[in-house]
Amino acid sequence: MLNLKSSHSTAFTPSSPAERYAEALASGQFMADEAQAQAVQELDRVWKELLNRYKASKKAFRRFRRQTSPKGVYMWGGVGRGKTWLMDQFYESVPFRRKTRMHFHHFMQHVHKELNKLSGQRNPLDIVADQIYKDAVVICFDEFFVSNVTDAMILSDLFQKLFVRGVTLIATSNIAPDGLYKNGIHRDRFIPTIEMVKKNCVVLNVDAGVDYRLRVLKQAQLFKSPLGNEAQSWISERYTALTHTQTNSHEPIVINNRVVETLGHTEDVLWCEFSELCLKPRSPADFIEIANIYNTVLVSNVPHLTDFLSEGTRRFIYLVDEFYDRGVKLLLTSQDSIIDIYQGEKLAFEIERTRSRLLEMQSDEYLHSEHRHIDATKTS
Repeated sequence: MLNLKSSHSTAFTPSSPAERYAEALASGQFMADEAQAQAVQELDRVWKELLNRYKASKKAFRRFRRQTSPKGVYMWGGVGRGKTWLMDQFYESVPFRRKTRMHFHHFMQHVHKELNKLSGQRNPLDIVADQIYKDAVVICFDEFFVSNVTDAMILSDLFQKLFVRGVTLIATSNIAPDGLYKNGIHRDRFIPTIEMVKKNCVVLNVDAGVDYRLRVLKQAQLFKSPLGNEAQSWISERYTALTHTQTNSHEPIVINNRVVETLGHTEDVLWCEFSELCLKPRSPADFIEIANIYNTVLVSNVPHLTDFLSEGTRRFIYLVDEFYDRGVKLLLTSQDSIIDIYQGEKLAFEIERTRSRLLEMQSDEYLHSEHRHIDATKTS
């Protein structure tokens, strides 16, 4: 069964997205700008329409039935512009349980797993779409990004089925819909999906002049460069301080049936070499599992990241994305500073998000965030 229950709270709250945004402005967490205000206005519209629909369904003593759904919102723009925060405030304000908030990559992993289970059955995507709709009439996607032909072709059919069933989509992305899957194989077949998203969502560019992540950073000592004896001593001391009251092991661990050599680990702290995590064959699923088990991860000896190490760099990007989304605390030693951590061209676009997240992961606010688990029994 495809289960999309999110790790985020589903407790009822009467505050709307607009009220939450007003509170953030009053507290100084955000500075007012027109682009964000427009996004909040649209999110508030969706919230009100969903709330009216929910109240009507309760009054009639029935669950949501397939009907015309509120038009969703697709927010795109550069990193650090508050897109994810706005989406999360919307998600938390929705008072019913048939909702989910997921990183887009996680969602596609769910879909692939379910399709594998349904291999040989007729119309497997219809079954998947029915189950998604059963779990969620509102889907919030963070980091909507399509990079391979398999996902593109699946989405072409799946989105059509979800919109027909009455699912409302809220999405964040660094890319405008027209730029999705750019230069991809058989992209012409994906164009109708782009048009479908544009038809079913209000598309908003939320770029503005303030990078909210950098503005609120309060640097903590979680990153050390360059590499050398000082950096090695630094990370060793941090590991000892984090684990001295716990049972410690230097034995390998097994993640998704693959051995991972460690420099040390406890029940909830892991220390590994960059080469072990990113230069060996690892999938995004491995980083998902690591993030589920460990609330703190130390990574030693991040080298010059260049196009020569593009596969390792890509895995590092996956690692940071996953840890960030799950509230994992990350300590690194690196040859280069965060700003200069990548010296290549192939992944220049993707690495901007990684730089931004590495900076935010050192902030006091991030350090106080909770470690968010995924229930493994519901994702297998």
